[in-house]
Amino acid sequence: MHEFSIALEIVDTLQNNKYLEGVKSVDEIKLNIGKYSGIDKNYLIFAFQNLDDERFKDVLLNFISNEGDEITIQEILVD
Repeated sequence: MHEFSIALEIVDTLQNNKYLEGVKSVDEIKLNIGKYSGIDKNYLIFAFQNLDDERFKDVLLNFISNEGDEITIQEILVD
Protein backbone atom coordinates (compact mmCIF):
# COMPACT_ATOMS: atom_id res chain seq x y z
CA MET A 1 0.00 0.00 0.00
CA HIS A 2 1.89 3.05 -1.26
CA GLU A 3 -0.63 5.45 0.28
CA PHE A 4 1.36 5.44 3.54
CA SER A 5 4.43 6.75 1.73
CA ILE A 6 2.24 9.38 0.04
CA ALA A 7 0.83 10.49 3.41
CA LEU A 8 4.35 10.69 4.85
CA GLU A 9 5.56 12.68 1.84
CA ILE A 10 2.68 15.16 2.26
CA VAL A 11 3.56 15.63 5.95
CA ASP A 12 7.25 16.03 5.08
CA THR A 13 6.40 18.63 2.42
CA LEU A 14 4.26 20.59 4.86
CA GLN A 15 7.00 20.48 7.51
CA ASN A 16 9.78 21.43 5.08
CA ASN A 17 7.77 24.44 3.90
CA LYS A 18 7.08 25.54 7.51
CA TYR A 19 3.30 25.08 7.26
CA LEU A 20 3.21 23.05 10.47
CA GLU A 21 5.15 25.37 12.78
CA GLY A 22 3.09 25.88 15.92
CA VAL A 23 0.23 23.73 14.58
CA LYS A 24 -1.51 21.59 17.19
CA SER A 25 -3.85 19.79 14.79
CA VAL A 26 -4.69 19.70 11.12
CA ASP A 27 -8.44 19.84 10.51
CA GLU A 28 -8.66 19.44 6.76
CA ILE A 29 -6.52 18.95 3.69
CA LYS A 30 -7.85 19.50 0.18
CA LEU A 31 -6.00 17.41 -2.36
CA ASN A 32 -6.11 17.41 -6.14
CA ILE A 33 -5.68 13.80 -7.19
CA GLY A 34 -5.36 12.82 -10.82
CA LYS A 35 -7.69 10.09 -11.96
CA TYR A 36 -4.72 8.09 -13.26
CA SER A 37 -2.63 8.45 -10.11
CA GLY A 38 -3.44 4.97 -8.80
CA ILE A 39 -4.19 6.34 -5.34
CA ASP A 40 -6.94 4.65 -3.36
CA LYS A 41 -8.67 7.44 -1.43
CA ASN A 42 -9.81 5.11 1.37
CA TYR A 43 -6.28 3.80 1.90
CA LEU A 44 -4.95 7.36 1.97
CA ILE A 45 -7.50 8.31 4.65
CA PHE A 46 -6.50 5.20 6.62
CA ALA A 47 -2.82 6.12 6.24
CA PHE A 48 -3.33 9.62 7.66
CA GLN A 49 -5.36 8.25 10.57
CA ASN A 50 -2.54 5.85 11.43
CA LEU A 51 0.49 8.11 11.16
CA ASP A 52 2.64 8.57 14.24
CA ASP A 53 1.75 12.27 14.12
CA GLU A 54 -1.14 13.18 16.43
CA ARG A 55 -1.74 16.43 14.51
CA PHE A 56 -3.28 14.40 11.67
CA LYS A 57 -5.32 11.97 13.76
CA ASP A 58 -8.70 13.54 12.95
CA VAL A 59 -7.86 15.18 9.63
CA LEU A 60 -10.59 15.35 7.01
CA LEU A 61 -9.33 14.75 3.48
CA ASN A 62 -11.29 16.39 0.68
CA PHE A 63 -10.49 15.05 -2.76
CA ILE A 64 -10.77 17.05 -5.95
CA SER A 65 -10.30 15.15 -9.18
CA ASN A 66 -8.26 16.38 -12.09
CA GLU A 67 -7.47 14.90 -15.48
CA GLY A 68 -3.76 14.27 -14.86
CA ASP A 69 -1.94 11.70 -12.81
CA GLU A 70 -0.40 13.86 -10.10
CA ILE A 71 -1.37 14.79 -6.55
CA THR A 72 -1.17 18.33 -5.17
CA ILE A 73 -2.22 20.03 -1.97
CA GLN A 74 -4.77 22.73 -2.69
CA GLU A 75 -5.46 23.90 0.85
CA ILE A 76 -4.70 22.99 4.47
CA LEU A 77 -6.82 24.12 7.41
CA VAL A 78 -5.26 23.99 10.87
CA ASP A 79 -6.03 24.82 14.47
